[in-house]
Amino acid sequence: MLEEYRKRGDARRSFNTLPHDDNFHSYPSRRTEGMIKKILYATMVYLCTMSMCSADTLKISFPQSIWVQKRGDTVTGPIIDLLNEIFEGVDVIVAPEILPWARAISRMKSGEIDMIPVIFYTPERARYIEFSAPYADVPASIFVPFGKVFPFTTLDDLKGKRGVMVRRDSISTEFKAFEINLNISKVATYEQLLKMLAAKRADYAVAAQHGFLIEAKKLGYSGKIEMLPKPVASRSLHFGISKKSSFLTYLPLINTKLEQLRSDGTIDRMVKRTIQMAAEHETLTK
Repeated sequence: MLEEYRKRGDARRSFNTLPHDDNFHSYPSRRTEGMIKKILYATMVYLCTMSMCSADTLKISFPQSIWVQKRGDTVTGPIIDLLNEIFEGVDVIVAPEILPWARAISRMKSGEIDMIPVIFYTPERARYIEFSAPYADVPASIFVPFGKVFPFTTLDDLKGKRGVMVRRDSISTEFKAFEINLNISKVATYEQLLKMLAAKRADYAVAAQHGFLIEAKKLGYSGKIEMLPKPVASRSLHFGISKKSSFLTYLPLINTKLEQLRSDGTIDRMVKRTIQMAAEHETLTK
């Protein structure tokens, strides 16, 4: 508005030459220009605020892992990159937060967060989570003390042996149903699994293949354990969206983008690079 006045000449002269009569109250030109500036500023602030508020904020959470890490105040990792790729061109702000697994699950149930982007499907979780199409396959394997390899083709081969696994780790629906037939203890961390295998206090451990091998290398246990050739299960990673989240409407978009990124090999390259970098540099916190 002021620019238009300037194009015509001096803004003050424009206001001072307005006609005067008893019904028209003339204000000092500087005051008038100041009022116009204030109105313009308020309008700009309002428009900017409305633009920011129009963006949907996607609240996501997960424990720290090879897929996501916290560096100072910034959360980074391949899953963050994947989410940014999926929502490119969409008015969505990704707001990540590192939380312990139990707390993240609790907040998914209540709807306090919208998504856990690194999660395995289970029937129990499906009661409060909608799952995306799978985007990566993660094998779970049997690990044994070095030199203590035994034949393994079916779960029956684990009967009568001392097993150990991480508490709340979901291997597969079939494995969970079969657990009642096994002598298996549960601990809190991968490090505890490794110590028990090295001390031969367990005949085998069941764990996610990539994460466990990375942790073994980091802690110096690579030469103290062996992995049996046949995986016990292969699980698929999904994006999990709380059934109380408004972001359920984005699920078709997420699935379409995931299919595109799987088809062109983007996700496969991401997974391979993630595992390679984690094995060389990263610290895995389970």
